Amino acid sequence: MRYLIAYSADSGGRAALAVARLFAGDVTLTVVTITPETWGYPSSARVDAEYAQFLTEHAAKALEEARQFLGEDVEAEFLARAARSTIEGILDAIKELDAKMVILGSARNGPFGRFVGGSVSDSLLHVAPVPVALAPRGYRPSRQTHVQRITCCFAGRGHTGATVAAAAELARRHKVPLRLVTGVVRDRQMYPSLVGWQSERLVEEQWRSDAVEAQRQILAILPEGVEATAELIDGPNWEEALDRLDWAEGEVLVIGSSRLGLGRTFLGSNATKIVRSSPVPTIVVPGAAGRS
Repeated sequence: MRYLIAYSADSGGRAALAVARLFAGDVTLTVVTITPETWGYPSSARVDAEYAQFLTEHAAKALEEARQFLGEDVEAEFLARAARSTIEGILDAIKELDAKMVILGSARNGPFGRFVGGSVSDSLLHVAPVPVALAPRGYRPSRQTHVQRITCCFAGRGHTGATVAAAAELARRHKVPLRLVTGVVRDRQMYPSLVGWQSERLVEEQWRSDAVEAQRQILAILPEGVEATAELIDGPNWEEALDRLDWAEGEVLVIGSSRLGLGRTFLGSNATKIVRSSPVPTIVVPGAAGRS
């Protein structure tokens, strides 16, 4: 089992390495840095050769920095790949190495402790065929921290069963508990004011009741050996709702992508809000159209 770290020599790259370190020892970690392809034909001024040498040295320096960050106690592989684009290089590496997950860092312009997408992550979240782990900006647990629990944000509808299955497999693989969480979150009043608050409260209570029943059914069919609990959270928005949860230092959140993803990681509106609000690393599982 291999996890791929798409590494860049900046704070986002270091946060991605910190997430990867949570899983050290359970899987093979492979750190990959992508450099541009050179144009492939010589010039009389040898600019092509000088550029290629610069890229080689840059990649070697970046990988050495990654090696030092992880430390001698973490076993990992370090590779440099050239590609026409970073996205193409990552996708080629996933296929070549048969990676089961790819880990990315946050852009540098977001709030500390939250994930903000950049051009690479935004593009990869539309096309990745494997789960994508997203590191919050500045993520840095203690070096001794390993993954402690998998929390799965579970909507309670049929198509999210594949997301729960993926989270349960992660919990089994890394020998940690699983927590199912269903959010009753409203960014605005659900119905026009003429309907009345009482009707809205009745709908919310039914929503809660359905969520509890869905969690009960999922808990009953989880694979043997997976220790699991379930919680409901609520709030006026996802950030406040998620902040009300108790998070372990080595916690990881799992969410599913939209059914529109058709086997790829395509984020829907709620998934996007959860990714931006999560205080812990978030793993986005590819869409599972046609599966329950």
